[in-house]
Amino acid sequence: MSRYYNPVTVYCGARGCEELAADLETELSHVERVLVLTRGESVDRDESLAPLSLWVDQRETVLRELALSNPDLEDIASLTRDLGSFDYQLIIAIGGGSVMDVAKSLAATSKPGLKTVETLRSAVVERSYGAPGTVVPWIGIPTTSGTGSEVTKWATVWDRGQSCKRSILHDTLYARKALVLPQLTRTLPLRLSASTALDAMCQATEAYWSVRTNPITRIYALAAIAEIRTSLPRLKADPHALDVRERLAMASLYAGLAFSNTQTTACHSISYPLTLLRGIDHGIAVSITLAPVLRLNEPALHEPRKLYAAYGVEDAAGVGAVIRDLYDQYEIPARLTAYGVTEEDIPGIIDGAYTKGRMDNNPVAISEAQLHDMLSSLL
Repeated sequence: MSRYYNPVTVYCGARGCEELAADLETELSHVERVLVLTRGESVDRDESLAPLSLWVDQRETVLRELALSNPDLEDIASLTRDLGSFDYQLIIAIGGGSVMDVAKSLAATSKPGLKTVETLRSAVVERSYGAPGTVVPWIGIPTTSGTGSEVTKWATVWDRGQSCKRSILHDTLYARKALVLPQLTRTLPLRLSASTALDAMCQATEAYWSVRTNPITRIYALAAIAEIRTSLPRLKADPHALDVRERLAMASLYAGLAFSNTQTTACHSISYPLTLLRGIDHGIAVSITLAPVLRLNEPALHEPRKLYAAYGVEDAAGVGAVIRDLYDQYEIPARLTAYGVTEEDIPGIIDGAYTKGRMDNNPVAISEAQLHDMLSSLL
C-alpha cells in the first residue's frame, strides 16, 4: 500500500487539554449528556484534566468506573442495560485499552438498543452497526502507554460464550478527538507499564511487516520501537521519571498511528487463544512470539536493516535477545509453561490462532505445523 489515513485530532500535554476543552466548547456546544468511562481511582479528577472536567461538569453526566480487562459481550450488554434510558450524546473514555474497547462498543451498538448478548453477537458477526446517525462520538484519553486505541477504528470484544475473540470495526469508530497526557500513567504498576509497552512494540513491528504496510506507517513504527527499546530500561531504573513516561506515551501513540492503517498480524492472532485459555496478559501474550514470528517473516521484510536498527541490533536473533532482556529486567517469564500452558494445550491454541484479518495479514503464511513447532519451542 502507498496511502495513509487517520482522522483523529490528537492533543498532547497540559496545553493540549486546554485546547481540547476550548475546541469542545466550539464544536460540541450542543452536547448536553455525557457518559464518562474510567479505569477508576478517580482518574477523571486528576488535576491535569481540570480544563476538560470543567467542560464536562456543565453537562448532565453519568460516570462508570470499569474494573475489568478484556471486556466480554456480556459486559457490554450489562452496561447498556445499566445505563437504561440515559441518552448520552458523547462518550469520554479515560483508561487503558479495555476502557476504550467498551467505549467503542457502546458507541457502535447503544443507539440500536442492543441489550442482550444474543443481539450483540448477531450485530458484531454481521457487522450491522455503524449506520449514519447511530454511532455516538467518543473521545479517547489513554492512561497506559501501549494500546493505541485512541487512534484506531476497532475494538476487541471477547465472546467467552463461544470461546472466541471478536472485533467491532468501522470507519465511524475513530475517536472524534484524543488526548495524550503522560501524567495519567504515573501510577501504573511497573509490570503493567512493561506489558503495555511490549504490546505497543509488537503493534509497531507488526505494522512494519504487515501486508498493508505503507511508507508513513513504517516511519511511525520505527520511531515507536526505538523509543520503547531505550525507555523501558530507564523506567525500570526510575518508575517515577515523568520524562520517561512522556517518551513511552508518545511511543504508544506512534505505534497506534502505525497499526491504525495496517491492523496487526500473526503475533496478535496467536495471542488471543493464549489469553482466552490461560489469561496471559495481552502485552506478554503478543510479545512472547514476536521473535519466532520475525524469523519466519524475515524473507518478506521491507528494508529489514531499518527494523533491526530500531531494535539496536543486526539481525532477527538480536531482536529476540532484546525481548528476552526486557523480560528479564521486569521479571516476566519467557516460557509458556510459566503461565500453565502444556503440550496438550497446543492443538486448541492452534485452532484458535487463525483469526481472520490478523493471521492472513501476516506477510508469510504460517502453517499449523510451523505454529506447533513454534509453540513447543516456547514451552
